[in-house]
Amino acid sequence: MKFLTTIVFIFAFIANAEPAKLMGYYPDWGKWMTPKYTVDKIPYEKLTHILWSFVSPNADGSLRGDAVDSPTDLDSMVSLAHKANTKVILSLGGAGLCENFAAVSASESLRAIFINNLISFVNAHHLDGLDLDWEYSSVPVPAADTSAYTKLVHDLRAALPKDKSLSAAVPCSPYYGKYFSVEGFIDDLDWIGFMTYDITGSWDDLARFNSPLYPNPPNTTWSWEETATYWSGRNIDVSKMVFGFASFGFDFGAATGPASSFNSNDVTYTSFAEVSKNPSWIIYFDSIAKVPYGISENRFVTFDNPESAAAKAEFVKENHYAGIMIWEISLDYIENEPQKNIEALASSLFGTSNAMIMQPIEKTPWLSYKNGLFMTNSNKHDFEVQIKTVNGKTIESFTLKTGKSVSLKKIPAGNYIAVSKYGRLNLSIGTQIFE
Repeated sequence: MKFLTTIVFIFAFIANAEPAKLMGYYPDWGKWMTPKYTVDKIPYEKLTHILWSFVSPNADGSLRGDAVDSPTDLDSMVSLAHKANTKVILSLGGAGLCENFAAVSASESLRAIFINNLISFVNAHHLDGLDLDWEYSSVPVPAADTSAYTKLVHDLRAALPKDKSLSAAVPCSPYYGKYFSVEGFIDDLDWIGFMTYDITGSWDDLARFNSPLYPNPPNTTWSWEETATYWSGRNIDVSKMVFGFASFGFDFGAATGPASSFNSNDVTYTSFAEVSKNPSWIIYFDSIAKVPYGISENRFVTFDNPESAAAKAEFVKENHYAGIMIWEISLDYIENEPQKNIEALASSLFGTSNAMIMQPIEKTPWLSYKNGLFMTNSNKHDFEVQIKTVNGKTIESFTLKTGKSVSLKKIPAGNYIAVSKYGRLNLSIGTQIFE
């Protein structure tokens, strides 16, 4: 006989820790892709945040972007995301779209106009925050631009409502990162995203890995681990560090493998989906850098897949970093299939793993669970408990009284955090079939 029961698995007791974020950039050009990647295709339940990409300033401080011209898709995204307790953030800038940032941000009057327009847009479309992706057009960067960037961040934080997040995407290495005065505005940010990709490309001297987790020269010149070390050395706290996961890679012509020469006129940006559908690639995995690569006749491709996604998620969890941001969420989309990179990241960050032995009954110093009921372990004190989604929304509040219990059987399956003044408890509530 089979029957269904709701089980709460307790992952770990974490004092004073925030749940990891899994954020995905959504390209506003997704509807023009083949196959189309429209907002209804996003796996909202797997992500804590969606970043709509992009909106940027005109020279007069007004806003431009598809969402400004026609916000229907953005509004649909917000509605679908909020139903799944996922937040929607507006990303500002993007490569090739930042030519007006310096002049607008350097001018007190234009900066104020730009910010007022942004706040109005955020409020009108019920957005949950702003993400700054101002990418300088060249190096070295003028000191005036670096200063203007800092002023923009300060003024955005002052103008945004307190319940709206502010974040920034910045380069991962010192080559470009030294032009971002992060120490001067990190307190204004809820988190900072490091673009830990594009580490190789047509500009490189050898065909290397696009986004390695660990260094493995000569296959790598930079990595996630080196990014963490560099920014920690600049006093950025691990609790604000978000790392960029690439669902894309580079296909190098006339290359024979990692660290080989190549034809710089024959390098193609490619997606996980494209690599997965191409049977000519023989796929290998670098056990040191923790990334896959493919080799076919006179070609080499560097990319990420579910195996490297799981390794990177474990790296984030083990080191208590803030989370992972995906560029971008259409790139592992194959029609009628789950989005495998997103699935692997979400499973590793929030779900079970082979390394975790899960039991349906567990205890913490303040809480125990049995047969669908939460009970206090204290015989002296009552205390308040909130059940929150992984992106911070409270869905249940109750008082645990001495000798009493509270049922969570009505809460839908998913990942949650139980919060009290004594700490936090990661929970996974799901339906399981027993014989």
